[in-house]
Amino acid sequence: MNKELDYAYIAGLLDGEGTISISNQFYLRACIRNTDLKVLEWIQSFMGGAIYPDNRRVKPCYSLEYSSRTVEKFLSRLCPYLRIKKTQAEFALSLNLHRHQKLTLDERERRFEAYLKMRELNL
Repeated sequence: MNKELDYAYIAGLLDGEGTISISNQFYLRACIRNTDLKVLEWIQSFMGGAIYPDNRRVKPCYSLEYSSRTVEKFLSRLCPYLRIKKTQAEFALSLNLHRHQKLTLDERERRFEAYLKMRELNL
């Protein structure tokens, strides 16, 4: 198998079926939603992440999610291949939000500004 081709394929899925966001607790998240559980399981076996059922839809759907410790590695691998969400991924990687620490007021304000900027990028 060609890993670079796999990364490009997964980046295409993230571009079309995924999101890159900052949670309301100010932590970075990325997810790919799809009705094909097998493709998400393949990505999970290749790049980690956690799969959850997404019950908000009429047709069975699943969400492969990356957060805190795994999201930066996931995005850095895919960033060279992203087209639609490249700006969001580059911004996310520049933030260094993966640390679970007690947030100072300054850090909380910085993360809130990042949260607002990411929302703007996702419009």
